[in-house]
Formats: sequence, C-alpha cells, structure tokens
Amino acid sequence: MNIPKTYREYKLNPKERKTYYICSGFACFFLGYLFYESLIMGLIFCALAIKGESVFSHYLAEKRRIELTEQFRDFLYSISASVSAGRQMPEALQEAKENLLLIYSNDAILCRELDYIVRGIFESKESAETLLKDFAERTELPDICQFVEVYCICKTTGGNFQRVIEKTVSIMLDKMNINREIRVLTVQKRLEANILTAIPLTVIAFLNVVSPGYLKVLYTTIEGRLLMTVALFGIGGAYAWGMKLTRIELH
Repeated sequence: MNIPKTYREYKLNPKERKTYYICSGFACFFLGYLFYESLIMGLIFCALAIKGESVFSHYLAEKRRIELTEQFRDFLYSISASVSAGRQMPEALQEAKENLLLIYSNDAILCRELDYIVRGIFESKESAETLLKDFAERTELPDICQFVEVYCICKTTGGNFQRVIEKTVSIMLDKMNINREIRVLTVQKRLEANILTAIPLTVIAFLNVVSPGYLKVLYTTIEGRLLMTVALFGIGGAYAWGMKLTRIELH
C-alpha cells in the first residue's frame, strides 16, 4: 500500500514529471518568445521549468493536504456518531473507513490511511494510539494532531472518552467549517489575479498577430527590450503578490 512518509513534500511520479515538463516547457518558451520575439530567448526561458518543478511539487503537496483536511472533516462526523453510539476507537475507525468509502473512492487519501490503520489494529494487533500518532506526525496538520493528542490524553488519564471526543469534535468541526468558508472566498480573488495576469499577455499576443509592425520597436531596440523586460517582471511580480495575498497555508 502506497502510504506517504510525509505530507509536507510531494514527489512527482514519472508520468506527472513528463506531463509537467511538456506543459511548462511550452509555456516558458511561449513567454520568452512573446516578450523578446527570439527563439534563443524562448529556449533560455525553457530552463525556468527546471526551477519551477519544486514550486509545482509544493503546490501539489498543499493541494493534497487541503484534500486530506476536507476528508478529515467528514471523518470527524463519522467518529462523532460512532462514539455517541458507544463504539470504542478501533470500531469507530473501522466504521469511519466504511462510511468514507461511500463518499470517496478507494484511492482517496484518507481512505488509504484508514485502511492502513484498521489493518494494523485488527490484523497486526497494533494499538490505535500508535497508528494514529504515526498518521498525525506524517501529516503535520494541526487539526489531525490535536484530535490524536486529545484521544491519547483521554486514554492515558482514563477520562470520559465519549464526552471528551464529542466536545473535541464539535469544536474542531466549527473551526474547520470557518476555514473552509475562508478558502472558498479566496478562490474568487485567485481567479481575478489569473485573469488580470492573462489580459496583458493576451493583448501582446493579439497585437503581434493582427498588427506585427505595431510592436516592432519593442523587439528591435534596446529601449524596447528593456521596457518589455520591465513589463515581464512587473506582470510576474503582481501575479506572485496576488497569489501570496490569497494563499492559506496549513501549518
């Protein structure tokens, strides 16, 4: 079973790496040629794809962590219902796995993790605390770490398991729902940033197609090339700033 050792990093598989370099190489070449009208500059810009691989991997890692957080939200609903019905954690985890399979596929991140945990409990006879701690350490997600920590403390101190878990889940669900609403609100702003970035690129490409001579001075003089360079860095900086303002990182 393919269980990630950490969710902080994402390693591209051969197919993903091939697709990335084809798409990013073409995009970088187009960008270099668009701003400098030079095949050599287009090829030089293709080298940016090498640097961009780490950025793309970080993006996929964050995307996976967000997916895991959303699935963990549904997991908490299932755990809360099972604990309220008098189930202990091993049985509650098994029920949560079955319930999540009704919502997600077998390849879903949390479904794979729960399958690994349930097998470890009922087949390898490992403790639920050990497996959940390992899961929390690999994800490094605050919501998962807090849930596992509360469960382990409750088991160690012998507190009212049912009441503590129900209260903890209720508080965590409220917090996760608020974070989810915030992420939804930032989607529109990221879309606006993408559109604003695409507009000047589209205008330059359009003018080069319908009236090549109109921008000729920008490609044949030192002042023109300098102006295009400034414009390129300005557009790139504005896009990066917009993405940073709307980014919500999961620590």
